[in-house]
Amino acid sequence: MVDGGIEAGTLVLTGIAAVVLLGTAAWYWGRSAPFGELEAVLESRLTETLPAGRGTHLERPPRVRRIDVLDRDEHGERSVAVAPVVQVDLETTDTPGMELVFDYVAAVLEAIHPELEDHEAPVARYDVEFSVGPDGLLVDGERRRVTVPPAFADRLLEEETYRAFDLRRELERNDEANGTATVWGEPRQ
Repeated sequence: MVDGGIEAGTLVLTGIAAVVLLGTAAWYWGRSAPFGELEAVLESRLTETLPAGRGTHLERPPRVRRIDVLDRDEHGERSVAVAPVVQVDLETTDTPGMELVFDYVAAVLEAIHPELEDHEAPVARYDVEFSVGPDGLLVDGERRRVTVPPAFADRLLEEETYRAFDLRRELERNDEANGTATVWGEPRQ
C-alpha cells in the first residue's frame, strides 16, 4: 500500500510537471512563432544589402540574433511591440571608430526598417550589436550595442540630408539626456 501511494504521488507530480511544461512551451511558441518568418525576411534583406566583404571590415553578413517581444502599455491598453537584435561581426582586432560603426548601423536600419514598418507589431527599438576582436578558447572578443529608437530610423530613411553622422550625433544626445538610445553600451541579455 505504501508503494502504491508513492507511485500515485509520483504519477500526479509527473502529470503536473508535464502540464506546466506543455503550457510554458505553448505560451513561448505562441509569442515567438509569428516572428520566425519575419526573422527570415530580415536575414534575407541583410544578406542582400550587406554581403560579406562589404568594405574591408565585414566578416559575414549581419544576422538577426533574435526578435524580442515586449509588452507595453500605450494609452492604457496592452499591446505587443518588437525589438529586433542584429549582430554585426567586424574583422578588426581593435575597437572600430564610431564613423565606421554608424555607417553599419545606418546600413542595417536601411535594410530592415522598411520591412518592419509594414509589420502589424510596432517596433519599440532596434539593437545593433557589434562583435570585435578575436574570439576563441583563451580570449573573448568585445561585444557592444547601439540602440536606436524607431523615430530615428524613420528620419534616416525619409530625410535625404539625415545620414549616419546625424544619427550618431542625435543618439549621443539622446543617450545622455534620457537613455532611450544607447551608444556603444553592453549588449542586452
